[in-house]
Amino acid sequence: MELTGAKTLSGEERAPTGRARLPKNKVFTKQNVVCWLIVSIPLIGFLAFNGFTLIFSCMAMFGDMEQNRIETFEWNNFANFLQIKEDYITILQSLKVTLILTLAQFTSLLVAIIMAAFLSQNVKGTRLFQTLYFIPYICSSVAVSIMWSVIFGWNGALNAMLGTEIDWLNNLETPSTLTWAIFISVVWQAPGYGIVMYCSAFKAINPSLYEAADLDGANAFKKFWYITLPGISTITFFLILAGITAGLTTFDAARIMAPLNWDGYAGPDNAGLALMYYIYIEGVQFGNMGYASMYQVRQAL
Repeated sequence: MELTGAKTLSGEERAPTGRARLPKNKVFTKQNVVCWLIVSIPLIGFLAFNGFTLIFSCMAMFGDMEQNRIETFEWNNFANFLQIKEDYITILQSLKVTLILTLAQFTSLLVAIIMAAFLSQNVKGTRLFQTLYFIPYICSSVAVSIMWSVIFGWNGALNAMLGTEIDWLNNLETPSTLTWAIFISVVWQAPGYGIVMYCSAFKAINPSLYEAADLDGANAFKKFWYITLPGISTITFFLILAGITAGLTTFDAARIMAPLNWDGYAGPDNAGLALMYYIYIEGVQFGNMGYASMYQVRQAL
């Protein structure tokens, strides 16, 4: 029995087997085009603001330019690549500092998950503490670096509390104090974002899972390992990727806390020479854009 008002399919619209043939999906529909335009906005932004610089950097690797002007570009027979052999000690030092500052991001991630675990216990003032912890994250990284430069300075608060007279940012006897000073400034500022993200992730876990675990006699460690950790795995993966990116591109803290000396060193023994800072020194301070472009392209890729 056919329904009243239903549209019947003609013989041409029916499949050979007698079943109704589904209409073909059109690719260039108005809805599809709008969706493509929306999802391509980040790609358009990347090509508009970073595409030219990436192409320029790829070209600059193979030549020399005066004052970074394109019209003065000259082929240099891979001289920039050969210079790596001469500067390998500086390169290794920049990679070492960058690795340490990347570990600072993982330390802040550990701090974030611990603080979020305490704040998720339905204690009073949770929103207030979340706001307080998030304030350092939204502060200017330059302002935060200047604040910690004053704290670690010769007349800073740290020496006042310890009763010492050590210039932590320019310690010739122990240059690594500069690296760890930058490390502390990063750890102080970074956890706020992770705390807010983890607090939301903890609330999204179904409480009935913990109730079932209590009935089965699971202890706190097993509940964390088998319930909490899988429940926040997606957020953790995202924060790990974001932390790696932030660690490899650390620049502001190194630039402020380890200003370039007259001899071209970023602090004693280049203790504050992060990789992005090294690119800035070679490309901007020394005007060697071709040599700096090799590391810039590597960072972009």
